Amino acid sequence: MNYLAHFYLSFEQEPLIIGNLLGDFARGRLDHPRNDRYNSSIKQGILLHRQIDSFTDSHPSGQACRQELPNYFGKYKGVITDMYFDYFLAKHFADYHHLSLKQFTMYVYEVLEKHRSVLPQEALGLVDSMIKYDWLNNYQFLEGMNRSFGGMSRRYPFLAGIERAGAELFENEALYEPYFRAFFPDLISSCKDFLSYD
Repeated sequence: MNYLAHFYLSFEQEPLIIGNLLGDFARGRLDHPRNDRYNSSIKQGILLHRQIDSFTDSHPSGQACRQELPNYFGKYKGVITDMYFDYFLAKHFADYHHLSLKQFTMYVYEVLEKHRSVLPQEALGLVDSMIKYDWLNNYQFLEGMNRSFGGMSRRYPFLAGIERAGAELFENEALYEPYFRAFFPDLISSCKDFLSYD
């Protein structure tokens, strides 16, 4: 899953939000000295991030959605599926959360700003761009998705061609949305089980 889903699945717990962001930056074992800067609650968020990614990769609906994508996307189908699922979560956020998407994104941005001191340097640029360009709120719009895919293609040469994923979503949104709808409740349950939430 992509950023919006990871933050949503932190269940408004600040350490989990930070840990879920850090899941892309904290490598290897969490008992390694390089990860000593993170407290146990943040480390739980990092582990939650890894659980989300693992569950998503192995879920039948996630796998089926990736198979629907054109073959020219190759090994980036997983990245595209994650982005599509964030689009559907953003578009239908009211079905899953008591806050509006705008309220939720403002809350997340405030948490990220509040905890800047614990974030590694390489994460700060991402957070600044996320807030400046309001990534999370803009995931609900096809134009926002197009900008995201275009930005990914420009920043990461190895993702060349991924900019076409916005057009694919625009043309075949009805094909991909049922996979998200079937998948996301299972992911929520999995995360609550992982955290031992009722």
